[in-house]
Amino acid sequence: MAFVGPPFVHDLFISYSHGGDDGAGNGYLQPWSAAFALELERELRADRKFRQDLRVFLDRDLRPGQGVDPLAALTDQLNDQIKVSALLVVLMSPDYLASPWCTDEREWWFSSQAAHGLSTDERVAVVKIWPTEVPWPSTLTDSRGEPLPGFTFHEKSEGTDRPIGWLETPGPFGTPFRKAILNIAGRLYPKLEAIKARLAEMERSKADVAKLAQPSGQSLYLHGRADQGAAWERAALQLTQNGFAVVPGEPDPVEGDVRRLQTIRERRVETLSACDALLLLATEDGRALDSDLVVVGKYDRQSARARSNHLLPCGVLNTVGDALTTPVRVATARLVQADWIDGTAPAWPPAVQQWLSDKSGAETL
Repeated sequence: MAFVGPPFVHDLFISYSHGGDDGAGNGYLQPWSAAFALELERELRADRKFRQDLRVFLDRDLRPGQGVDPLAALTDQLNDQIKVSALLVVLMSPDYLASPWCTDEREWWFSSQAAHGLSTDERVAVVKIWPTEVPWPSTLTDSRGEPLPGFTFHEKSEGTDRPIGWLETPGPFGTPFRKAILNIAGRLYPKLEAIKARLAEMERSKADVAKLAQPSGQSLYLHGRADQGAAWERAALQLTQNGFAVVPGEPDPVEGDVRRLQTIRERRVETLSACDALLLLATEDGRALDSDLVVVGKYDRQSARARSNHLLPCGVLNTVGDALTTPVRVATARLVQADWIDGTAPAWPPAVQQWLSDKSGAETL
């Protein structure tokens, strides 16, 4: 498996043109390109963090799982392997632009990435190994139609442009090649780490969605004030009787001292960060709800989400009815992304479960 993790099998797919045929069955660009890929992989593996798990795909690499199978259809293999590659590394040359194979590889990669839920932005590294004159394909240009900056990897040699290290192929390569490879590796490291982190975040979100969709067992932070203790106790009891875990074990104290209030909020964020959802208990005290929507429903919830990376949907459990749902209050709830849940019916907990189920469906859209 790749360093970045599932669903990717390869961290890098190196797409290049073999450069025609030299008459002996070998492409003009193939030896240098293979040497480039080997040196890039070696440089990337110099960092211990990447050493064990990094996977680089090159079509002439015959290591198990990292190259083509000589007994299988080439088109199908390349199609399959490029789809599960996190970064596309293009060795840009006039031959690359003229190659139908390279066009297919590029289109396969771009067309398959949406299924992984990731943007293709900043996931294509163009290594310019030879000057080009014809326009680049739109997938390798920016919003203005200009070619992606990429990395210049060619230099004048005897008055003619050639890839750096052309005269040293297959190696050992000199200082200019080493410096240029190190520059590319230094730019690829953070990209791979960013993809890995994003994939981990997506997996956590999937787990959160799955938890919200369960028929019971979610942990709910039921926020209420101590002066609303009786209403909080009734609501907490009904929730637990319907299979929810309710925290904290008592309503939050009402505190006027700034330092004590800050301590209460810090404890609230700590507890909230381990919960699946937040419920704000709404009683006759509309002003208290106004404050709780902003302080708890927005700021404390944001802090808890930043700490835990949980989705943490927020709902207002309205135990009063229409008297609380003024236009301004409803608009404020919408701004802080809090949903209204009718808690006036005798058997209202199923409405909470339906709300959680609806939130799980919304998160998967």
